[in-house]
Amino acid sequence: MQSPVTTWVEKSDNMEHFYRGIQGWFNYESIYDRAVAQSPDPAHFVEIGSWRGKSTVYLAVVIHNSGKQIRLDCVDTWRGSPDEDVHQQDPAVINDTLYQEFLKNTETVRHIVNPVRMASVDAAKLYQDQSLDFVLIDAGHSYTDVSADIQAWLPKIRSGGLLAGDDYAWPGVRQAVDELLPRRNILQTIGCWVHAVG
Repeated sequence: MQSPVTTWVEKSDNMEHFYRGIQGWFNYESIYDRAVAQSPDPAHFVEIGSWRGKSTVYLAVVIHNSGKQIRLDCVDTWRGSPDEDVHQQDPAVINDTLYQEFLKNTETVRHIVNPVRMASVDAAKLYQDQSLDFVLIDAGHSYTDVSADIQAWLPKIRSGGLLAGDDYAWPGVRQAVDELLPRRNILQTIGCWVHAVG
């Protein structure tokens, strides 16, 4: 009689992605992958505009799987952009439950995610200049909002870090980015912009 063969499978600490089931607008996985891959260890990231957490949980899983010690702060009012109808008509904005949905959706990655419930420009004052490695701007899309966000957050990023954003096709976003960051790269296929600092 043959003895049974025991196969030992080493348990992987990798976490499976689960962002696809969360409502939101997110197609810049490649930017998050790049930011984590090139970041130092430890590092400090800020995501501005997190909505229900779709992009947040993608980034948090990439961070977890990298094994790097990267702190991820998520800055949002969780009240939607006042000038965007799709936000203001969302039941979670109307009922002020968006923040609770974000917390529920990010519960699995709470060891990485730190919510900062403030307006972007106000939150920037919490950080020292040249203290961050990566900032992603995806909050208000008006020229005024994007200009203010870039001016508030750019000094916070250390040399070698990245400042990036979504929705370059929006006229206000494009105008602000083109004026303030003339050396940025445009990723046309996903409508994003990336500026390497330093």
